[in-house]
Amino acid sequence: MQIDPKISPRATNNDFRNQNNLTNILILSLFLLSLIGFLNHEMWRDETQAWLIARDASALADLYENLKFEGHPGLWHLCLFVITKFTHNPFAMQFFHILIATTVVWIFVKLSPFNILQKTLFTFSYFPLFEYNLISRNYSLGLLLIFIFCYLFTRKKRKYIILFLILALLANTNIYSLIISLCLSATLIIDIFRIYRANNNQLNRKQFYRIGIGLLILFLGISLCIFQLLPLAIQGTDYNIKPSMGKAIVSEFVYLLRRINDLAYGLRGIWYSYIPIPNFFSYHFWGYNITDISSYLTLLASCFSLLLVVFAVSIFIEKPIVIFLYLSANLGIFLFSWLKFLGTLRHHGNLFIIFLACIWISRFFPKSYNIPKRFRKLASYFKKNQTKIITIILLIQMLSGVYAYSMDLIYPFSKSKATAEFIQQRGLNDSFILGNKDAIVSPISAYIDKKIFYIEYNRTGSFFQNPQKKIIKNQPELIDRINKIVTDNSKNNVLILSYPLNIKSDRLNITSIGEFSKSIVAEEKYYIYLVEKDNG
Repeated sequence: MQIDPKISPRATNNDFRNQNNLTNILILSLFLLSLIGFLNHEMWRDETQAWLIARDASALADLYENLKFEGHPGLWHLCLFVITKFTHNPFAMQFFHILIATTVVWIFVKLSPFNILQKTLFTFSYFPLFEYNLISRNYSLGLLLIFIFCYLFTRKKRKYIILFLILALLANTNIYSLIISLCLSATLIIDIFRIYRANNNQLNRKQFYRIGIGLLILFLGISLCIFQLLPLAIQGTDYNIKPSMGKAIVSEFVYLLRRINDLAYGLRGIWYSYIPIPNFFSYHFWGYNITDISSYLTLLASCFSLLLVVFAVSIFIEKPIVIFLYLSANLGIFLFSWLKFLGTLRHHGNLFIIFLACIWISRFFPKSYNIPKRFRKLASYFKKNQTKIITIILLIQMLSGVYAYSMDLIYPFSKSKATAEFIQQRGLNDSFILGNKDAIVSPISAYIDKKIFYIEYNRTGSFFQNPQKKIIKNQPELIDRINKIVTDNSKNNVLILSYPLNIKSDRLNITSIGEFSKSIVAEEKYYIYLVEKDNG
């Protein structure tokens, strides 16, 4: 850094010290807000699912077996597996998660090339403050690894073994991180070839050796990820149903319309991730964007998504390797969303993280490409105003983050915790507890640290396993199954449902003892019943 001779070294040191103090305040503030937030956050089923998978695994082989139909590689579950060997209290997972989220912000505010205003806005923005912080999932771990990679990649002296190790770990975090890992790996390899050519096609033996070891680590990491995801990927589908010709034509037309709609939704993921404005008009705001309230607004969101892509391409256009990273990662996530799983805001958020990573990495590369004349004016405008535009995006994200955090602080995110506390306060923890709709009931198993008899599986369990259950079609069938399951003994039979019972049984005495409804996650409401055999 060149110091202006008119500015004294003491003034420069004071500025550095003041900025360092400010970044420390940001990190401490986020940690304290996270601590307050998670103490008031009621975990929903996707949070407790990972905890239950780890808690109920006595060995690594059990952990792998539990993960077979989960759809995620197991790095996050492995971390939780270690924690569950010391405690079965799910708050331990939440505390571990806010440590990860705080580290993410520490790296960003201390090591990234963004200005202090942008760092401040990012610290309290939607993803670091709420989505990837209070909600304990594997996405924050992926974000941490991406930022670590950005820092190590842009250092003058690269440690290739560590870089490839980071990418191997990233691939085992979640499916979106796998896509990003593949794109970052390709970017790193392309840049290695760039350096190789710049050095007259020469690499010293140590560099060659380290790159070789790094590539081996990456290959093993990606192979491990694929090995974990394989059971779900090869899960069979029933193609035996053959509709009539007329129905087939209608079915194909409906399918085509749905694919077009999915295509538009996948495109809007860019808008959702950059501008995650919640639906302020709904109590159940989580996962919904304000543009979802109107078809005209969703069309506008699709157009703005394209504009955001044009903006990103314009500011990266002089640096082909960054353009490659940005477009390949966005295309990979878009294709996965369109062809496999549409996802929601927590999944779309990876698109914005890629954008930030590309900005970070782009500061490392000099200009190496001249803008074509037909793009020069537009690119020049966006490059001139990129700091303002990025700051505005982060400001919107901060306002959204504060809103989501406040809503979670004031209102229950899920009624699972309140239901579990009711069961414990009434001394029903030792009862024979039955549940229907395992995905919704499962968080209670985490809070009471006890397995539940899931009626659709006809066995005791904790986490949900979609491919293995038999759906109960109606309430008479539910009552019939309960009658076969409950026993006439000294223990209470406690039934947990996510919907109220609307019928009576002449074989069972069913008494409602609790109702817990209205939470941010709309479907996580619970109805508690005592069930006894009618011996009359």
